[in-house]
Amino acid sequence: MNIFPSPEQKLNPFQFYSAMRKFNPVAYDDKNNLWGVFRYRDVLSILGDYKHFSSNPPDLDSNNKLLTEERRKQIPFSRPSLLKSDPPYHRTLRGVIASAFTPMAIAKLESQIENVTHHLINQVIEKGRMDLISDLAYPLPVTVIAELLGVPVEDRNLFHSWADKLVSSAGGELNDDNISTKNLIHIQTEMDDYFGAIIDKRTDKPQQDLITDLIKTEVDGIHLSREEILAFCTLILLAGHVTTVNLIGNAVYSLLQNPQQLSRLREDKSHSLVPSAIEETLRYRSPVQAVFRISKGSVKVGEQTIQSGQGVIVWLGSANHDESVFPDAETFDISRVQHIHSHLAFGHGIHFCLGAPLARLEGRVVLRTILERLKDLALDLDVGDGSKVPIIKPLPSLFFHGVSELAIRFKPATKLNTDAAVTHT
Repeated sequence: MNIFPSPEQKLNPFQFYSAMRKFNPVAYDDKNNLWGVFRYRDVLSILGDYKHFSSNPPDLDSNNKLLTEERRKQIPFSRPSLLKSDPPYHRTLRGVIASAFTPMAIAKLESQIENVTHHLINQVIEKGRMDLISDLAYPLPVTVIAELLGVPVEDRNLFHSWADKLVSSAGGELNDDNISTKNLIHIQTEMDDYFGAIIDKRTDKPQQDLITDLIKTEVDGIHLSREEILAFCTLILLAGHVTTVNLIGNAVYSLLQNPQQLSRLREDKSHSLVPSAIEETLRYRSPVQAVFRISKGSVKVGEQTIQSGQGVIVWLGSANHDESVFPDAETFDISRVQHIHSHLAFGHGIHFCLGAPLARLEGRVVLRTILERLKDLALDLDVGDGSKVPIIKPLPSLFFHGVSELAIRFKPATKLNTDAAVTHT
């Protein structure tokens, strides 16, 4: 049984999810030896049960034998990381990294995020149109991450290139060969060389940045190794960047699809509905649709028994549309109250996303600024083949959910914000 939405369903997989929840809530894909789990209660249970569902799959060769350490090093992006580890190692790793993502540390970034957002909108406001993704949603989080890490903002395009390739490697069909192991090794080598040089500089001359903090911070006398810091740099680039891009793009796209909801936001001059609009976007169009786990021992989920060592695709996007938890789940409602904070867009349990406060803050700032500075927001129909039909391209990914392009038009509600920094290019 197929447990993945078809390419045609990537942008709107919700009917597929609904059918799976109703008829095959725990389904086996014999082609790929994978299980798909679609109902909220089962997804919640698996995410909270690291003892039976591991985030650290064993490294196996083609004969299902454990790889040697030397062979493992030849596999791209196979280092232990926050996403690919279980306790007790995960607990130690998260303890070291968490200090950089406290609510207080994130709150200090708000003025900086506002400044960058205004600067990016300044570049397009007089044109009356933009590609929301390339002109705003993509450069904002990568600029914030670059400054967090303490790397030059002018290297943003390099980050962009790496992120695009890594998203593609998690996309397409499972047997898609568009990104080969050789190419992934090349990307990892580039990233290691780049971030390794930064680590060396910060070791000799500490700065006020995240990489310096990662070098210095310890928990119970344990410091992060060089390999662990390199793994985290990859993680924050992908998980901390791409997911925020998707959140911003999905929020605007959902509002344009639901003009009555956009009007309600416009009428709310105090912006009190902006936080709930972001939460509803996270539920309705979750930036990450699924995560992977591997079973440890024979485990019963619903009416099915998952055998030891089998992979499990846990569908967050489906759980967030489960009618038993979210009434009228297929409606995008920015004033949704019942169980709105129960959505699983950022996961659950020990792997709940550390960067969730930052993603939420960036989403709120961008949405608030768009409402203040741009009016008559609409999809731009004067692009593409002249058919007056908007071109909406979904990301080519199994697990990430968003659009790769979103052409919009608008009228300026305010003039240029001359207080915005001009150093962000």
